[in-house]
Amino acid sequence: MDTSTFLKRALVFQGELQRKKFPNASTLAEMCECSRSTAMRTIDRLRYEFGVPIEYNDSERGYYLTKDDFSFASLPPGRDELVVLILLSELLSMIDDASLRTAVDGLWTRVTNGRADLNYDLEHIKKRFSSDSTSVAKLADVDLVRLIGLCHRGQPVNLTYRSPWRHDKDKEYQGLFRRLHFSDGILYALFEDSQGRDLVMNVSFMREIKEIDSLPDRAATSDAERPKSLHWLEGFGVWSGAKPETIEITIGAPASRYYAAQTWHPDQEDSWDGDNLIRKFPGIPSPELNRRILSLGRFVLSVKPESILEQLRADVAHLGNLCREMPR
Repeated sequence: MDTSTFLKRALVFQGELQRKKFPNASTLAEMCECSRSTAMRTIDRLRYEFGVPIEYNDSERGYYLTKDDFSFASLPPGRDELVVLILLSELLSMIDDASLRTAVDGLWTRVTNGRADLNYDLEHIKKRFSSDSTSVAKLADVDLVRLIGLCHRGQPVNLTYRSPWRHDKDKEYQGLFRRLHFSDGILYALFEDSQGRDLVMNVSFMREIKEIDSLPDRAATSDAERPKSLHWLEGFGVWSGAKPETIEITIGAPASRYYAAQTWHPDQEDSWDGDNLIRKFPGIPSPELNRRILSLGRFVLSVKPESILEQLRADVAHLGNLCREMPR
C-alpha cells in the first residue's frame, strides 16, 4: 500500500489496533516508511482531532482501543484537508475554469455540512484570506505535468543542464527521471544517468529535455531493484541527496520566540535553555541552510556540526572583505 498520505497511514494504524498488535510511532513509521515524528503526528490527529479512543500501554509499549466495540467510520475531513480546500480555492483564481471552481465549492459544502463553525462558503473566505501562490504557480512554468509523465513512463531523455553553483557551461546527460520533489519554492528531480549514477538536479537549471529511443550505455534499473536509502529531505539540503546529519542551532532572545513559531523542517525538535531556542533537525550543509542561518544575524549563539561552520566562516569572511572594500 502507498502510505504516503495521512489517510493511508491512519488505515494502517487502524488495522494494527483492531488486531490488538499495540502499535506505536516506531512501528507505524517502519510499516509506512515515514519518519517517527510523522507517525506520531498521525497518531495524535487520530486521537485528538478525530476522537479515536486510544491509550498507551506501558507494559506493551504501544496503543490500544479503550472501547472494544468502537467502530471506525469513514474519517471526516480534518483541519489539514479543509486548509487544502481553502488553498485550492485561492489557486483557482489563476485558472479560468468554471466547472473546476464549481466542483471545489461543492466539495467544500459537502464536507462542512452540519458544522456550525464553518457555516460559510469559499467566496466568503476569499474576502478574509489571501495567500502568496507564486511558488506553486512556478510548477506550471517548469511543465510539471510533462516531467511527471516522463517519470511514470520511464522515458529515456537527453538533458541539457547547467548549475550556476557547479558548471561554467552546459552539460549533457542521458538517462531517466526517477522522482520529483517540490520544496521551499524549488522543484528538484532525481535523475538516473546512463551510467547508473543518481543525480539530484534543480529543474529550473534544465535548458532542454529531448526524448530519445533508448539509453546506449546501460540498461535502466527497475524501481524494484533500486535501493530505498535515497535521502530526500523536506527543507534544507534536499538538492544534494546526501545522507543527513543532525543540525543544531541555538537562537537567542528575542528572536527565539519569533522563530519558535516557524516550522523549518517537519522533523524539527525544539527545546529551551532559558530564553534561548535550541532547534535540531536533519539536514546537510547547503546554500539554503547557510542563507537561513546568516539571516539570523547576531541572534545566532551556536551552530553544529563543524561542517556547517566551515561554510559559514567562508561566507562571513567574504562579506567582511566586501564591507571593508566598499566606500562608506
